[in-house]
Amino acid sequence: METKRQELLERVKCFLVEHAEGEFEDFGEKSQLIADLGFNSLDLMEIVNDAEDEFSILIDDSDIDKIITVGDFIDLVEKKTKGE
Repeated sequence: METKRQELLERVKCFLVEHAEGEFEDFGEKSQLIADLGFNSLDLMEIVNDAEDEFSILIDDSDIDKIITVGDFIDLVEKKTKGE
């Protein structure tokens, strides 16, 4: 049985693949969104908007600046879905 974190990782990976201009094979929680996966700040905003819609959460602009890795993004979604 998948844990909630594993489920979130898979869902976040789907967002990232949808927004990727290029193709990337495999990535995990330690992958950096800009340095490793090639996203820019506009891509990140679009990904965050999709996550807000998907998970019915609100992510503050100040939180977006803290998203460096895929794991950071998952941490933020986990935190927001728990109502923090």
